[in-house]
Amino acid sequence: MIQYLKRSLTLGDNSEELLSEESGGLPFLCYFDESRLFTGNHIPWHWHDRIELNYVEEGTFRFHSPDVEFEAGPGEVVFINRNIMHAYDFPAPVNYYSYTFDSRFLAGEFGGYIDRKYFAPILRSKSLSVVHLKPDTAHRIRMIDHILQLTELLRDEPEGYELAVREVMSRFFLLLRKETEEVRAAEQKGNERDLDRMKQMLQFIYAHYGEPIGLDEIAGAAGISPRECTRCFHRAIDRPPVRFLIEYRAQMAAMMLERTGDSISSIAERCGFLSDSYFGKIFKEIYRCTPREYRKAHRE
Repeated sequence: MIQYLKRSLTLGDNSEELLSEESGGLPFLCYFDESRLFTGNHIPWHWHDRIELNYVEEGTFRFHSPDVEFEAGPGEVVFINRNIMHAYDFPAPVNYYSYTFDSRFLAGEFGGYIDRKYFAPILRSKSLSVVHLKPDTAHRIRMIDHILQLTELLRDEPEGYELAVREVMSRFFLLLRKETEEVRAAEQKGNERDLDRMKQMLQFIYAHYGEPIGLDEIAGAAGISPRECTRCFHRAIDRPPVRFLIEYRAQMAAMMLERTGDSISSIAERCGFLSDSYFGKIFKEIYRCTPREYRKAHRE
């Protein structure tokens, strides 16, 4: 079923679009959107946990996401991954079809065999937040043709059209999987490169945490720039390298407090802290107690 005359988005407090369920029970929504119906020729920033596909019938819209901006014109398709913030501007009148659906409609339960093999590699890829498809290769023309078939099915609703929608979209995803092979392979290669770099940098921290080292020295252990070092740590463990160093120093200090009778000042110095007061501040921030209280509690 195609729904017409969509005039606005219903957004929750966190900018999540609250999608309608008026599809006759089919977990697949299709809207025919006309830019003239949207206030200010604009759709504000929003997101949803469903996949979205746009097919531009007439005119051009400007698409925005945190990663990319581009114009989509007649005959082009935009794939928007789930949970991706996006917005639209309409510099001139435009008509387009918007399809939203839960991946489970095609893949079954999250983590199942079909999901793991065919859908997760795309839906969990950080490099594939948005895919812009132009009819400029035979492969992409086939992909866009599947979207046209989809529109026909939803408009005419022949007997068994629900199963046909699932079949057409499954074929589209097979083609999308092929289309994005190089991007996903490059991403995988980048992940492996990050893993090698992280091993080198973590081994350096483990061996030298008690010395006066910082970002430059950590980055040098992997032969990369401080900026790339920071990006690598964020991608791998979602924290800055210097913060990881500080937390590791505190962890080693906690172990020494438990296992040795060394003074707190001596432990602070051996773990790379420049002063007792700074050590006390960091330790309390991480362990919610002073070094002395920690030692007493663990000795008891």
